[in-house]
Amino acid sequence: MTTPEVEIVVYDAPGPASGGCGCGCDHHHGPGHGHSHGLNLEYETRALALTLEKDFPGRVRVKYVNVLKDPQALQLPQTKLLLSLAYPSPLVYINGRGRFAGALPVERLRQEVAELLGTPSPGLPG
Repeated sequence: MTTPEVEIVVYDAPGPASGGCGCGCDHHHGPGHGHSHGLNLEYETRALALTLEKDFPGRVRVKYVNVLKDPQALQLPQTKLLLSLAYPSPLVYINGRGRFAGALPVERLRQEVAELLGTPSPGLPG
């Protein structure tokens, strides 16, 4: 088995499930509001992994890390950033470099992976 060429890690510090969505507003959102919190982000990360595996078979690894539950995450700089509230959750890293904060932009991630791999982005003209 070969090592993937691109690694995407999604660091998340999900807020409480009740009492609002955690986005800073004072109300609950209905479906499609666009916020990704807690388990939703974990599922979105899994969906991202499946999408990228389909588009770039065997070349990309995607990992979700809940920094509040993962004991190995306690000493990570990403955990410190999220807990300091300097950046909104999630933090998305590609090959160890911070790329996005506050969202999981699937299309942008596909484009960046394609650029890193030197291949045309699926669905876009080469």
